[in-house]
Amino acid sequence: MNLRRFLLLLTFLSGLAIAAPPNPKEAPVEIVSAEFGLFDASNPDELAFEPTTVVPQKVGQRYGWVIEVRTSKRSLAVREEYLLPTAATAGISAAEVKAAADPAINTLNIPLLRRNQVSQRQLVPVDGRIFGEWAIGPGEPAGRRHLQVIIEGQLGASFEYEVK
Repeated sequence: MNLRRFLLLLTFLSGLAIAAPPNPKEAPVEIVSAEFGLFDASNPDELAFEPTTVVPQKVGQRYGWVIEVRTSKRSLAVREEYLLPTAATAGISAAEVKAAADPAINTLNIPLLRRNQVSQRQLVPVDGRIFGEWAIGPGEPAGRRHLQVIIEGQLGASFEYEVK
């Protein structure tokens, strides 16, 4: 093999070894840490977060998650899948549920509300962290909950907690 062919072959092979620049749409997201807990906004200059798995059943109590991420993306697609307790029938009494389900008692079928809620949004990491926040509403039942946070199509965190 002459020197010219050898140099051409070497140039070709070195070109194959150079990786293409990453596509920003495909930039990976690394989940560094994830915590669930209570938010306290009593000090307007600072949002305090206290990790816990118990949320007081007090109207307006703010709670949620903080997830630390490593990514070069400017914003992240985040989906929260929130499973409500079975008692979450939004004011429908147990007798009304039973009556609606029993055709001998009532022919009117009152469907139960969905047991899960889904929220989807774009979040911008601030100092490498993204936040999700909820608040206890009026009439929200006590009970165990499950919340999954999906970030850019991957499971970012899964939280079990209790409202009581």
